[in-house]
Amino acid sequence: MGTYVLSVGNKQPIHMEIMNAANDVVVSGQLNRYRLDYDMETSVVILHFSLQGSDKMYSLQLGEADTALEAEAMTPQEIFFTIVNFLGEVIHKAKSFGRTLAMKIDDATSRVYVKDLLQTHDTYRVFTGKLVY
Repeated sequence: MGTYVLSVGNKQPIHMEIMNAANDVVVSGQLNRYRLDYDMETSVVILHFSLQGSDKMYSLQLGEADTALEAEAMTPQEIFFTIVNFLGEVIHKAKSFGRTLAMKIDDATSRVYVKDLLQTHDTYRVFTGKLVY
């Protein structure tokens, strides 16, 4: 199985900003490259990415929140495609309209809040997860 690494491109750069629970900026910059992986054991999608001008790789682990899993009996494949579809649409929206990929990390509760750029008002989709450097 191959790994797909996607380059964002210079014509429509995507700005990414990740803050912690205290609203301190943890990661900020133009997205350079990214790829999506999936951990079958934990049903977690892993967004690996780097920022322009940096060699550092980040990994953002995203899993469905317990409330979503309780509401629907989803297979691991359905979980994967639900998360990947959401991320794909948000990244496309950010690139097409010059919006910022905004996320908040709450390490105390292992929650990741991703701003839903598909909505007209400030809405965040909640995932379980963490940011790894």
